[in-house]
Amino acid sequence: MIRYLPLDNNHNKLASAIADAIKTYYPAGIDSFDSVYSEFPGIVKAYEIIYKNIGPPEQKPGPQAVIWTSLLRELCARGTKEIKETTYGFVPGFSADLILQQFEDDSHTRTKRIAFAVSLIAPFYSICGIDETSIKEKGDESVRSYHAINVVTASPYMEFEADFKEIEQQINKFFPNYKIIPFDLCMSHIEGVQTPSSMGQDCTVYNAFFNHLFNFYTHFRSRGDGYYGDEKNPNFKVTLSPPPSKSA
Repeated sequence: MIRYLPLDNNHNKLASAIADAIKTYYPAGIDSFDSVYSEFPGIVKAYEIIYKNIGPPEQKPGPQAVIWTSLLRELCARGTKEIKETTYGFVPGFSADLILQQFEDDSHTRTKRIAFAVSLIAPFYSICGIDETSIKEKGDESVRSYHAINVVTASPYMEFEADFKEIEQQINKFFPNYKIIPFDLCMSHIEGVQTPSSMGQDCTVYNAFFNHLFNFYTHFRSRGDGYYGDEKNPNFKVTLSPPPSKSA
């Protein structure tokens, strides 16, 4: 069952702000592969913001890129764990990982990390813990990998708690008016709205503001509090319904 977030959501301030931002930047009812998609004023505006901050290396960094770089430097200076920049391609958010544990042998790789992202187009960010594996398959000339996110930890919980809180504190310091989007809300779909990274399907809130990290994540249960960050009110108006019919 797919979880949907209605764009007329006035049940909660955060959900309403998220819906308003999505309506500002993304057209409803237009396929992302349609030629008119890129002409929508919100898409044009989003592309301008993204290009200004994630452009070619020779380009002068945009204001948000400067702040993001300062955040990563601060996190590196405050700890001994590895920070990996993961902002790849033309996406609507910066992202990085804090590596907690990593094991690798000839057959597989196992990683425990905290993935965090800050949106370029709206004042939102995301933090979650990830346990993942990659199974290796050796061929005659190469090694293929089959990757899976095994479980997501949605809040400061158990082994993720201290580092999760540190990242949250630093993001709030460098991006003071930004709000964390609860993980369960990040995974909600938006009916009739596509992003360039949603591959012709209804996008998720995470797609709309950050990237395509969870495009193939199919588990509906996470560790910790899935509505962490919702200011003492987890009563988002979320609709549970089957996927819309293509013939409708």
